[in-house]
Amino acid sequence: MRTNYTLNSIVLLLFIFCCYMTTDIKAEPSAQKKTRTRLKVYYEKLSNNDKKISIILTQGSGKKASGVENAEIFLTAIDNEDQIELTSIETDANGEAVLIIESNYTFSTDEDGYTVIHAKYNGNDSLKSAKKKIEFMDLNIDISFEIIDSVKHISVYAFEIDSHGNKNPVEGVDLNIGVERLFSTLFLEEAETDEEGIGNMEFPDDIPGDSIGNIKVIVKVDEHDDYGTITKSSKINWGTIVEYSNASNGRSLFGDEAPLWMIISVFIVLIGAWYHFILATIKVIKIKKLGQKSV
Repeated sequence: MRTNYTLNSIVLLLFIFCCYMTTDIKAEPSAQKKTRTRLKVYYEKLSNNDKKISIILTQGSGKKASGVENAEIFLTAIDNEDQIELTSIETDANGEAVLIIESNYTFSTDEDGYTVIHAKYNGNDSLKSAKKKIEFMDLNIDISFEIIDSVKHISVYAFEIDSHGNKNPVEGVDLNIGVERLFSTLFLEEAETDEEGIGNMEFPDDIPGDSIGNIKVIVKVDEHDDYGTITKSSKINWGTIVEYSNASNGRSLFGDEAPLWMIISVFIVLIGAWYHFILATIKVIKIKKLGQKSV
C-alpha cells in the first residue's frame, strides 16, 4: 500500500513538472518574438549642391506595415576600411527622417570613387534591428542657355570632378528638363548626355513666366544607379510675360462684392425675423398681464 502511494506521488510530481516545462517552452518564444523592421535610405543632391539623405523605418509587412516613431538611426561613412560616425537622427510620427549635409562637406570615397554610407537601427524589446547601405558617386550638372537663329536652346553638362580637380564628362545620363510651376514641375522633354556629357533641347516659346518673363528651368536625374537623384535649377527670362492685375471683379457671387439682389434679400429676411421676434415678445407680455388681472 505504501509502495502504491509513493508511486502515485512520483507520477503526480512528474506530471506537474512536464506541465510546467511545456508551459515555459511555449511562453519563452512568445516573449522573445520581435516585430520585423525595414530600413530604406535614399540619396539626393539638391540644386544648391547640398546633399539630402532620406530615411524611412517601418515595422511589420504588407498592409500592416507602419512607420516607427522616435527611432534613433545611426549613420556612418566608410573611409578606406574604417567606419566614421557621421551623426544620429530620429524618425518622426511617420517613421521618416531627413538629414541635410551642406555642400562644403566632402565625403570620403573608395578606390572606385563611391561614397559608402551605412544606416543602422539597433531595435528594442519589441522591434528587430535593421540596417541599410547606400553607395553613390558625386555628379555635377551645369545649365546653359543659347539662342541660335532665333531658336532657344538649353544645354545641360553632366560631369564628375576627379581628385585633381579635372572635369570628366559623363555619357548616358537621362535628364528630365522642365519648368517650375506653382505646385509642381512641368516636365517638357527628356534628354540623354552624349560622349561629351551634354544633353540638349529646344525650348518652346509659349511657356508663361512672371510679370517680366522670368521662369525657373529644372533639370532632374531620377534615382540613377550610381548618382542617386540630382536636381539643378536656373532662371532665365524666356517665358511669356503675364499681366497680373488686382482690379475689382465687380458685384458677383464670386467677386469682391456681393450682388445687390443678395444684399436686399438678406435685409428683408432679417427685417422679417426681427418683426416676428418683437411681435412674439409683445404677445407674451400681454398674456402675462391678462393672467395677473384674472387672479
